[in-house]
Amino acid sequence: MIVDHIGYAVRDIDRARTEFEGLGYTFEESVFDVDRNVCIQFGNNGEYRVELISVMDREKEAPVVDVLKKNGPTPYHICYRSSDLATDIEKLKKKNWIVMIPRARALAFDRSGGGSVVFLYHRYVGMIELVEMGSLGDMD
Repeated sequence: MIVDHIGYAVRDIDRARTEFEGLGYTFEESVFDVDRNVCIQFGNNGEYRVELISVMDREKEAPVVDVLKKNGPTPYHICYRSSDLATDIEKLKKKNWIVMIPRARALAFDRSGGGSVVFLYHRYVGMIELVEMGSLGDMD
């Protein structure tokens, strides 16, 4: 599979973005995903891409709350592109991957030609994300 990005849970997205800019990253516009209660910014540095994710409303639940409580700001997933999300999910499940966050539309990928995402976990690897990206990438 082709890597799309590395996801970073951050407490303060503006300060994190500033530090990444100091490392040579340039950032796209923010995406405010109200349904997931997160603010997202994608940054690019050559062939590398990061996704900064922070909680919008600290009084509500968000996917990165537990990550931040346990580890503080940290990378916590690698996202891979998928041309057939349903097939890739089934292939990974047969290899003992567990779906942690079921397939759902992702507002952050609507602009880049993507669609649904799913998060999976493997006890020897940790968490990954798959994003459906048309004909990009495959499992073989």
